[in-house]
Amino acid sequence: MRGRKKTGTAQDAESAQLKGLQKGLGNEGLGRKLGTASQQRDEMLRHICERLQVVQGAQSKERLAMGQEREWFKAVAKGKEGYHQPDPSRWHECTRLFKQAADALCMGNLGRGALLLEQAVEAEHAAFDSVPRMVQVDLDREERAAQAPDATFQVNDEAACAACERPDELKIAERILAIQDTVQATPPMGRPNRWWETKEIEEEEEEEEDDA
Repeated sequence: MRGRKKTGTAQDAESAQLKGLQKGLGNEGLGRKLGTASQQRDEMLRHICERLQVVQGAQSKERLAMGQEREWFKAVAKGKEGYHQPDPSRWHECTRLFKQAADALCMGNLGRGALLLEQAVEAEHAAFDSVPRMVQVDLDREERAAQAPDATFQVNDEAACAACERPDELKIAERILAIQDTVQATPPMGRPNRWWETKEIEEEEEEEEDDA
């Protein structure tokens, strides 16, 4: 993963963490500790980058559904179970948490990064669970919410690691958060305000008259 160079603040934080660890572990123990912590950090960062790509894909499919209103407006208007308006902003909460987790990990705050990652995964699950049915059918199996990596549960809240460069893939988070599209509320059936709704209702009434 490529990223920006470390800032002075990140370098200072890393130096302080290394000194504290070295005091308690010694040089040999410090090397082993940092190796394990860095592996855990990298595992979590990889997961975050992968999930952000998935979230962006799911959000794109929900945006696409917004332009296909004719296909789902009746089910929404009738209050059919599982059908409601698309909302691309539902992906903002998990994205913000993924971003915060990645920032913490890159700064060397392993424990806080793991905690935020757990919260991000929960928020991602909630987002997928709340997706309307017409969007769910377009989601691939890989796009379903995944479990947090094992490394997330192997560190304590105060764990630290060496700081690292911020992966370029994290820029996806800003693109997801920039999407602010919304859909106007779908009126209940019986109050059509679209030409195709009116036409469909007229056709249904004609069919009923013919049957009579």
